[in-house]
Order: sequence, then C-alpha cells, then structure tokens
Amino acid sequence: MKTNIPFLMKSGEKSNCGDPLDISLSSHHLNWDGVLVEKGTSPYFYPKDVVTPNFYFAMELKVTYHWLLETKDGTVPSITEPGDIWINPPNTPFTHNIDVPCNFLIINISEEKMVKSFDGILPKGLVFLNNYNIQDTTLQNLMTILLNEVETGGHNGTWLVDKIINVFSNYFIRHFSNYYDLLNKKQEASILDENDFNKVNNYIHNHLSEGITIDDLADELNISKFHFLNEFKKLTGITPYQHLLKVRIDLAKKALSNLDKSITSIAYDLGFSDNSHFSRTFKKATGDSPKNYREKKSR
Repeated sequence: MKTNIPFLMKSGEKSNCGDPLDISLSSHHLNWDGVLVEKGTSPYFYPKDVVTPNFYFAMELKVTYHWLLETKDGTVPSITEPGDIWINPPNTPFTHNIDVPCNFLIINISEEKMVKSFDGILPKGLVFLNNYNIQDTTLQNLMTILLNEVETGGHNGTWLVDKIINVFSNYFIRHFSNYYDLLNKKQEASILDENDFNKVNNYIHNHLSEGITIDDLADELNISKFHFLNEFKKLTGITPYQHLLKVRIDLAKKALSNLDKSITSIAYDLGFSDNSHFSRTFKKATGDSPKNYREKKSR
C-alpha cells in the first residue's frame, strides 16, 4: 500500500518522493490521534527540499547501506545500520540520495500531540535535533512497542498508545532539544575547548576507514548528540559533518600524490563506500575528479 505520511514541498505542494515507499503495515486504519506508524520497504528514496508537518522518526530495520546526504554545506557521505534512527522536526527541509533498498519503521507524531504529551511547560526558543543515524536504545524500544501494537491490531486500546507517546515525548524533548539549556540559561560560548577538538580530531584520524557517526564523536566527549552538534559549531564555526568531510578531502589530496596507490584503495582507506562515491564527493569539494587531480599534481 502507499504511504499516508504527508511529504510536502516547501511551497506546500505534495511531493512524490514517497511514491517508492511500499507500506506493509500501517496504523492508519486505527485512527490514533496525532500518531501514524508505518513499516515497509523502498528500493530508493530521493527527497529534495521536502518537509513533513509532523515529527518524523525513521528507523532502519535490517540492512547496512551507504548513501549521500545533501546539506547547505555540501554533500556528506553517510552510513546507516540496523537500529539507526533519523530524526526530523516539523517543517524542516531535507534532501538526500539513498540509491539502495531499505527496510524502515516510521513514526510520525504531530507537533500538537508531542507538546500535549509533555509533562510540563515548554520554554520559548525550543530547538530540536535534526540528525541521521541516531543510536538510542530508548527510542528504539518505544518505536518497537508502537509497531507491536499495530501488529496486534491495537487490541490494548488508545490508552496504551497515549501512554507510550507520553513517555516518548518527555524523553525526546529532554534529550534531543535545547530544553535544559533554556532552563539553565546557559551562555552562548561553547562548552568545548581545544582539547575536546583535538580529541575528536584524533578519533577521526584513527577511525577514518570506518563508518564514523556523530554518535561516535559525541560519545568520545561523553555529551549528548544535540550538545555535540551545537557546541562543535560554536567552537569551530563549521558542523562536525563539514569537518569530517574536510579531513577526508585533505587526506585524499595527499594520498593522491602517491602514484603507487590506487584510487580505489584510497577511497576505502578514507571510509568511502566505493570508488564512485569517493569520486562524486571529491569532485564536489574540489571541482576535480580524483583522477584529474592526480594527473595535474603529477605534472
């Protein structure tokens, strides 16, 4: 069946990016207030400047795949593994290219439902994390419980769904937004310093051939993903994604000067999924393909 998730262009018109989604299980017929659960597969997914009016949580269920994330700062290579969650707040545009099949669980929660389910008063200026490849056991478990409820036909009634969303809302808002920063009125200066930057940089250099995630870097400093993303940019002026890409491109330039090493081996050493992925990313960053760059340097 087709998805019931409203994928919209920024203009408000309906986007067709959800057409490839093949939904095998949905809570649509259960009429849960402000909550939609869908499980399915997709051969590819190409949203471009698309928004959803609701909070969007998508978890990969089965496979590991490599793909490209488009940001305002450029193309960012990414790797998704089973259990990884993509979080996207309401009306926040997203663009990416997933060229491989994926198996997903999507939870859509309306902004009104999320706010009403929170125990307390939300401060003004609340900003939510917008990120991919979140690894969080609590969110995984809550999403799985909602899926189980759909699989059983909602036999426990809406009271259980409301209770789950209550827990979900309180956990999500407290851990994936600037909720505590606003309550504590923290200053604008970054809580990170040069030692923290060096620690992150050393981790990147030591694990370049692996699929480095924002969770990995945040865990290295023992802070939340939300804090890491915001504090790193305060400290450096660029996002962790930009810095990771810059490190990879800078090292690629040096490695291409070694004519004895193949471009394919350089790509894998630097954590790219394959040669074409490396070539696309390198050309977008430098204006030259790796082959052309090497030829120019050798001359």
